[in-house]
Amino acid sequence: MIALIDGESDSDDAGADGQMMGDFGPDRLRQLFGDPNENGVYLVGVVEFSDDASEDQLSYVGNTQMGTLASVASRLGYERRDIKIAEPYREPGRGVLPDGTELAVTSTTVLGSASWHRSSREPTPEERLRWAGHPVPPPPPPEPVPVGPNMETARPRIEEHQGEVFYTKTGKPFTYRTNHYTLVIVESRRNVQWHEIRSALEAWPIAGPSEIPRCPERSGRYVYGIVSDERIRQGDW
Repeated sequence: MIALIDGESDSDDAGADGQMMGDFGPDRLRQLFGDPNENGVYLVGVVEFSDDASEDQLSYVGNTQMGTLASVASRLGYERRDIKIAEPYREPGRGVLPDGTELAVTSTTVLGSASWHRSSREPTPEERLRWAGHPVPPPPPPEPVPVGPNMETARPRIEEHQGEVFYTKTGKPFTYRTNHYTLVIVESRRNVQWHEIRSALEAWPIAGPSEIPRCPERSGRYVYGIVSDERIRQGDW
């Protein structure tokens, strides 16, 4: 899509001054703006403004729409004054070029922006499709969000991998088995409490056993070796 609001015009139909030459056919107009709506009007811009704008500030939105229409007319090779504004300050803003081509600029609010905010931009492909009455493809599914460190996620994984070899931060191998109350380190017969695992998860990210709150060093080396292992983390923390 060729940018007509802030970008450069297409050199194939440009005059010596770099502006577009007027009087386009329907194919060229569709290439520039997408399909028109059922009334033959092309969507050429969108003005964004704050959802907190006052009534007085809304008049500036209309000014921005009319300015955008004039800017597009200029980039199409016309004088800015050549575009006739139809029903000023109505939504959408509409203008008619000397060759009869009708252009429109819609507006939309932006949540949380400053009350004075307003800017003009190119319509998105989805906005152009909706304008022309075409179906809009569904958005791609969102990327999975890491669930973060928590016992609900970690405990089933810890139980699943009991009996496998894990390593302390210093590289010492160990295995463990679990029961309802504790993890038992097989090699040292030391008990690791589930609440010590929880403390490590709640403190994550941590660099080593010494950063686990409320966990003695003799247990912390094993706790860290478990919660930092990719079999338990699985990319979630």
